[in-house]
Amino acid sequence: SGAPRPGSARNRAATRRRRVALGAGAVALAAAVGVGAWFSTSDDDGGAPPQDTKNSAPQSP
Repeated sequence: SGAPRPGSARNRAATRRRRVALGAGAVALAAAVGVGAWFSTSDDDGGAPPQDTKNSAPQSP
C-alpha cells in the first residue's frame, strides 16, 4: 500500500528532461532574438535613414 507506483520515477525524469529542454530552447530563442535585434539596430543606423528618405520622397508629392 505504501509502495510508490511503478513508472513514477520515470515520469518524473521525463518531466525534468522536458523542462530542461524547453528552458534551454527558450534561452536560445531569446539570445537569437536579442542578437538579431542588436545587429539590425546597429546596421540600420547608417543604412536605413537615407534609403527611407529616397523611397518616401518621390511618393509624397
